[in-house]
Amino acid sequence: MNGPLVTIVLPTYNGSRYLRQSLDSCLAQTYTNFELLIVNDCSTDNTAAIAEEYVNRDPRVRLINNAVNKRLPASLNVGFDEAKGSLFTWTSDDNYYAADAIERMVKVLQEKPEIDLVYCDYIQIDDDNKQVGIMRFNDINQSIITWEGCGACFLYKKAVHERNKGYNVSAFMIEDYDFFLRAFMHSKFYYLPEYNVYYYRVHAASLTGTMSSAVQDLQKIVVEKQLPLLVQHVSKRDEILLYRKYAVFYAVFKENGPKMQFYLQKLYRLSPSQAFISFAYITFRKIKGAVVVPLSFGIALLKNIISGGKEK
Repeated sequence: MNGPLVTIVLPTYNGSRYLRQSLDSCLAQTYTNFELLIVNDCSTDNTAAIAEEYVNRDPRVRLINNAVNKRLPASLNVGFDEAKGSLFTWTSDDNYYAADAIERMVKVLQEKPEIDLVYCDYIQIDDDNKQVGIMRFNDINQSIITWEGCGACFLYKKAVHERNKGYNVSAFMIEDYDFFLRAFMHSKFYYLPEYNVYYYRVHAASLTGTMSSAVQDLQKIVVEKQLPLLVQHVSKRDEILLYRKYAVFYAVFKENGPKMQFYLQKLYRLSPSQAFISFAYITFRKIKGAVVVPLSFGIALLKNIISGGKEK
């Protein structure tokens, strides 16, 4: 098949239970011009033996055995450092592709050369491969507020990986979310709202499944870290909503008055009325305890609204 070489990296640690299904789905792709790099992160089960079977079966498959356990983000970098393709993606040992998944995404990048990264929705399955739901990630170009990440089925140009300098090894558990957020600020994304391209297993052993609340907090930290640059790439509406989100988060959930005030002040400069609404909401949420909002700041907001202060 003509077309660019796609590199699929499959990092795995003790993933023998579902590994064959994941590997079979890669080898069954209708788009055949790909290489599959399995990165075995010091598994103690028979993962390595299964991987060797596939290396011997298909010349497109290669196996990399880490000398020490590096965890997911570093293992991704190990795999992509050995990549020969011009288009990159990665998958997990407990998930699997529909047969035409890669073909559909390659088609988008070929027909829309201005696009750097394409991502899709997916079907959620249980341990027995039964469908339990559909996960939709929404279009980041329409709003970053409703964007849920790029999911687990995506394809991007090698240049995206290079500009990002790979995956952040300190972003364990949210390495993908961190990668995509940073990429959004220098690359063009395309949302393909199709879910029957990828099957994502929801089970107790999955990393994100066991730490969902922790992952959500980590995602907030990642977004906040990038916020000064991120707001330059989003609409004014989204910028307002981001500042409001963090003001409420720090006031209500973290009891951090100074950080709350910091974001209310940023919000005030964009929209005094939205700052006042947020202040009122925070006060309502805190009414049973000590109000963390400085009274003078609240009065200043109220005076501005009453006097008809114009929003910037």
